[in-house]
Amino acid sequence: MIKSRMQKKLLLFDIDGTLLLTGGAGKIALEEAFAEIFGVSDCWKNLDPHGKTDPAIFDEIAIRELGRVLSEEEFYRLMTRYEDLFGAHIHQSPHFELMPGVIPLLEHLSQNDELFLALGTGNFEGAGRMKLARGGIEHYFRTGGFGNHARERHLILLAGIQQSEKIANQKFDKRQTFVIGDTERDIAAANQIGLRSIAVLTNGRTHEDFRPHSPDHILKDLTDITAFLSCLE
Repeated sequence: MIKSRMQKKLLLFDIDGTLLLTGGAGKIALEEAFAEIFGVSDCWKNLDPHGKTDPAIFDEIAIRELGRVLSEEEFYRLMTRYEDLFGAHIHQSPHFELMPGVIPLLEHLSQNDELFLALGTGNFEGAGRMKLARGGIEHYFRTGGFGNHARERHLILLAGIQQSEKIANQKFDKRQTFVIGDTERDIAAANQIGLRSIAVLTNGRTHEDFRPHSPDHILKDLTDITAFLSCLE
């Protein structure tokens, strides 16, 4: 039974651009998988993935290249093959990097009994976990919401809350749940379901980009632990 106590705060972290950058491993793996299954090369073209969920990226490419959405069976085949190929590319990617301050921050937060760390990411869980493993930070996140749960980011965040409540054995107050992300889509999704938000300017965004979405806080990056903690007050 889930306890009614709400003493812990829930932190839902985005992955790409917030915690790390893969150096293009996802693009390469998806292009290879799409070419194998549908015979279409260079499917990525000029796609902008920032803030988009993996299912939404699949839909966008399929509609553009095939003129239709994928069937459920095609979607599953593409996801499975993509993750197979991604596993090889992520370990070989020479430009993989953790964003500034990530490990010290996660280590500090993980030692605070009043906080529960989870993920709120558009990545499929398999690919997302591989990214975290490459960066040595998978152990900080026991659960979360992933692209397997939904196409829309706000629904992924709701799934992240539900999964976290099961693991933590408690309910989380939405006003004590924080979404940490690097794109406007992260903040808009948090706003849509009444969560608080921390925008980080780690992937080329500016204060002006976020202004229309009114995040609760904006940080340059994750290097200042004191500044991050002040956002949770």
